[in-house]
Amino acid sequence: MKKILIILTIFISTTASYAQVGINTTTPSAALDVNGEVLIDGGFYLESPGDNTAIRGSKFLVRTTSNELSRYDIAQSKYGPINYVEFAFKNLSAQGLLDYDTKIATNDYLVSIQGYSCGIAGAGRTGSIMPSSSVSNLNIEGYQIYAYPNPATGTWFLRAHVNNSTWQRYQGDGYVDTEIDMWLNVMIYRKGFIAKAQNDITVNMLFLPEGVALPPSGF
Repeated sequence: MKKILIILTIFISTTASYAQVGINTTTPSAALDVNGEVLIDGGFYLESPGDNTAIRGSKFLVRTTSNELSRYDIAQSKYGPINYVEFAFKNLSAQGLLDYDTKIATNDYLVSIQGYSCGIAGAGRTGSIMPSSSVSNLNIEGYQIYAYPNPATGTWFLRAHVNNSTWQRYQGDGYVDTEIDMWLNVMIYRKGFIAKAQNDITVNMLFLPEGVALPPSGF
């Protein structure tokens, strides 16, 4: 009788070790299948998650402010870890875009311009324009297109202008100021989700054309 009991105990233990556990479900499909939310009071660790080739349809797991583990569905979210938007500015003056407040909070997001296109107002993206010097049409001025944080408003601003000059188009035998249309390709990264801001790196070039800068912390 003792031998049978011992064998039966070993069999039950072995079976349990290979069983699937379900919470709020009677048909678990994994070693641990939880149908509902998970509350985490401490740390949550994945020792060996392995490779996952089933990328399509996959979802992130995120921790809410109440320490609950929730599935992140980008289709239902107001924002993604990485967001893309195109700003289309129509009928800008020849001065360009001097200061545009996106109303995107600097505390929550990082913003950068990844690309742009522009043209004569109403002519689409193919209109022929060029930044030209206000002093002499023989000199072509450089231009700047970038996003920057405004500490006064706590939001990100966009700027696109010609250095010390204007946007111009060719007319007759010279260049004249022109209104333009501009498209800015803007990337918006959610802070603390997938992007991390690093401290500024200041390099004194000592009036030399070449130099070496320290990498950001952790790189």
